[in-house]
Amino acid sequence: MIIEIPKIEDFDEINKIARQVHEIHVGWRPDIFVSVENPVEKERLQDLIENKEIYVIREEYIIGYAIINIKDKNSHGTHFRKYLCIEVLAVDENIRGKGYGTKLLEFLKDLGRKESCTDIYLSVNEENEKAIKLYEKMGMRVKNISYSGKL
Repeated sequence: MIIEIPKIEDFDEINKIARQVHEIHVGWRPDIFVSVENPVEKERLQDLIENKEIYVIREEYIIGYAIINIKDKNSHGTHFRKYLCIEVLAVDENIRGKGYGTKLLEFLKDLGRKESCTDIYLSVNEENEKAIKLYEKMGMRVKNISYSGKL
């Protein structure tokens, strides 16, 4: 098993997993999400690769991926913070529950430490109970609650 920055040739394998996760979101929030063939467009993948903001976990093929970004927050009246923000953390639905999400999250935490990040941040749908259990097992705690409603 290796975790690495993918190549543009990995587009189809990444999107296979991205579609699985995207369709879950379509089911949860059809008012926001619509089905698409490739949730990660080729141009976006190229940008993510160039900026080192995407990592894949690979055995014989890609079994998961994460999209991240690092942000500085230095506001008047607060301590400086450097966040490793996880936009996406996804594992192939056929092998979930085998520790690959944990390995990917451990890798990202190590990456954040190497980049001198002070915090790791992500958001998760309240219905994604398995992911919530993983994040809590990894020492993460709820820090904010977001509300949403239709107008």
